Amino acid sequence: MSYFTDRDIAMAIVEAKNRNVTVDIILSSNAQNETVKLMLNGAGISVHAFDTGDPRGIMHHKFCLIDNKISINGPYNYSLNASNNNVETIQISDDTTTNAQFLSEFERLKYNIDNRIAVNEIVPIPESKTEQVTPNNFVDTFSQRLHSLVYSAAQIDREKYKEDGFKTSEASRGSIDIFRTEYNHIKEKIRTYATDEGLGNMKNVLISNISIAFESTKTNIETEKQEKINVEKRNNDLEKRQITEKISELKQEKSIYESGNQNTGEKGLLQINKEIEINKLERKTLEQSFVVKKFWSIGTILVTLGLGVFVFYLSVFFASAIYKVFFEGNIIRSSLEAGINPGIPQLVDANAIIKIFRQQGPLFGFIAALFFLIPILLSNLKILGSENKLVNNLLFWVGLLIFDILVSTMVAINTNEIKCLLVGRESKLQIWEVVKHGEFWLIFVFGMFPLILTHFLIDYITKAYKNSQREIVDAEKNRKIQVLEKEIIDLITEKESIMNKVKEKEEAIGENNKKILNLETEINNRQSQIEKNYAELQKQIITIFDDFNARITSGKIFTDVFLNSVISSYKSGFIEFLSKYYAADEVARRVSEIEQTTITSIQ
Repeated sequence: MSYFTDRDIAMAIVEAKNRNVTVDIILSSNAQNETVKLMLNGAGISVHAFDTGDPRGIMHHKFCLIDNKISINGPYNYSLNASNNNVETIQISDDTTTNAQFLSEFERLKYNIDNRIAVNEIVPIPESKTEQVTPNNFVDTFSQRLHSLVYSAAQIDREKYKEDGFKTSEASRGSIDIFRTEYNHIKEKIRTYATDEGLGNMKNVLISNISIAFESTKTNIETEKQEKINVEKRNNDLEKRQITEKISELKQEKSIYESGNQNTGEKGLLQINKEIEINKLERKTLEQSFVVKKFWSIGTILVTLGLGVFVFYLSVFFASAIYKVFFEGNIIRSSLEAGINPGIPQLVDANAIIKIFRQQGPLFGFIAALFFLIPILLSNLKILGSENKLVNNLLFWVGLLIFDILVSTMVAINTNEIKCLLVGRESKLQIWEVVKHGEFWLIFVFGMFPLILTHFLIDYITKAYKNSQREIVDAEKNRKIQVLEKEIIDLITEKESIMNKVKEKEEAIGENNKKILNLETEINNRQSQIEKNYAELQKQIITIFDDFNARITSGKIFTDVFLNSVISSYKSGFIEFLSKYYAADEVARRVSEIEQTTITSIQ
């Protein structure tokens, strides 16, 4: 949060902390945040903030992350002004990808703050796997601190000893013998000082001071150890959260593959298996429903006989119509010219076919005998293979109604002409007047009803034939079975594809679970390593403390520390004069002897 001054929000966070909610906060570097920062720190809440007035840049973010899922962000600062006066907006999202991006930025900022890196610099955060768990140099620092305490307690004026060394060297022209004499004198003086009974109070003060330094250093070591463990845990938890999110996403995708998605209509294994079983059941039902009937039965025999009778009747009937329309008029004229009155002929002549054969020859005879097939075929067009229902229905009525009307009209007109011819007058009958004559209706009725009956007899025989032929009966069902088989093959292929995807998701989930187990093992190993390193460090600190404590109690600390300090200062002053009086080679020789003197003396 860039600006955090709203104490109500701060108190809400404190109350959350009191409910054992883990809270981690980053604040920008400005004085306005100090009051809230103190409130949060006082409640034991972790606050990462730049020092007030930090010049490294402005942390201008305003976002809050909750439960590794909810993200709240926008221009809204947690300030009194924003709460009471400003026009502000915030955006709340439960998108895990958005949350992960914000969390990555949060960790980057925290790393930069903790490591005093400019807030606007993007540096890679070291991964816990490769980070070396190395304690700070507490040993050297602690040792130097104890030496400083000893020097401070002894109140040695090192500058005075350096000045004395320079004056002695100047007076003796850098005599090595004089240096040895003075060195032994100083050493004896220090030894006398170290055994002085008056040092008891100084020893007590020193022991107290180094004990305080020891406890302080132990506390710092423990604090740093815990901080490193916490960093390792945070990094480990962050990585585990990311992996857990990935596992959750994989499980959700796996669930969709298994159970489908009702929102998008995407099918899963459950729906595909159900469709496969439905198709199998439908296929089985179709296979069990095949029924083939015998063609020759009492019904079909009687219908076939009836059809034969009606075919014979229609052949005679329409042959008679042809005879009357095309030939009978000419024959009657010829008889009248010969002085013979044949009388009014029959309306339907049963011998018409025979007469046509005899008088007009075989060609016309066959045409007359088969003329009835025209209305029969027109009214039963589907037996020729036509599947167009509209055409079939249209020609049905053409064959039954229009054709019969046409024939009836022509016969009625011809009959009227013959009657007029026999009485010696001219026929004046108009075509629309035929419906007034009984001949029209007789021909129409005796032609129409046989055609209708013949149509249904043919339809009956056709269906009986189809029902007696398996390839015809089963054609539609076979087609449906083939469609079902293709659908089943497609569904099985789709099922295998989805099962492969489910397997991939399961493997990915397994791999991520292994990663979590590895992370748990790793954090335990890292924590153990940190504990081990800092335990070793504690041992070294204890060793140094015990050594200093023993040397202070015995007084040896004054001989070692004081002598080294005094001799170092005196020697520095003595050598400083040599470089002003002698050439470089001579200075080097004398310095070498001085160093040898101090080493031999120490031994």
